[in-house]
Amino acid sequence: MFVKLWMQKDIITISPDQTLAEAEALMQQHRIRRLLVTQGPTLIGIITKEDIRRGIPASCDESTRLIAAQSKVEAYMAQNPITADPMAPLEDIALTMRRNKIGGIPVLENDLLVGIITESDIFRALTEILGAGRNGARVELKIGHDSKDIFQVVKLCKQFDVLITAISIYHDFSPDHQLLTIRLDGEELNALLDALWQSGCQINRIMRFDADGVAEN
Repeated sequence: MFVKLWMQKDIITISPDQTLAEAEALMQQHRIRRLLVTQGPTLIGIITKEDIRRGIPASCDESTRLIAAQSKVEAYMAQNPITADPMAPLEDIALTMRRNKIGGIPVLENDLLVGIITESDIFRALTEILGAGRNGARVELKIGHDSKDIFQVVKLCKQFDVLITAISIYHDFSPDHQLLTIRLDGEELNALLDALWQSGCQINRIMRFDADGVAEN
């Protein structure tokens, strides 16, 4: 999964000589937490809600606030922000955000600003990749670290014509096992689950979902 598939392409920008008041108003209008700062076509910084709070402290009186709000964006923006390439793997960008404790990264292609990827986009991608909200069943299995164990599960799904709608693997579940989580959908789901048991798979948990993707008791 690449950044270009999940980034926001409709970018809201502001110039460095605009005021904190204008930046705050733009964020409120578009319900966003950060603005990219550009000078012509060039990205030169990023300013967040936290930067604006720093520039306009909540504790100051109204007259002081009005004066502070006229401060320029360039005085409070973060310069030379970390950027991403549209073809960067999404997981690498998520790791970069976590390590640098940031919530959004501008996306540049050939030095041109083409988008922004944020924490919300990462969460949206995660829910889609893991199949959240889909019907069928979510099955957690303890399997060995050998690739043939995964192949056996896929082979059984094919045998019973059950669709794998999402799959994830936690490799470091234990020294002897990895945790395979799959979302399944098909008419022969019960028969498949019986076959998985009979094949020696250790099923940790089964969650079934209705047509609206709501967990059933």
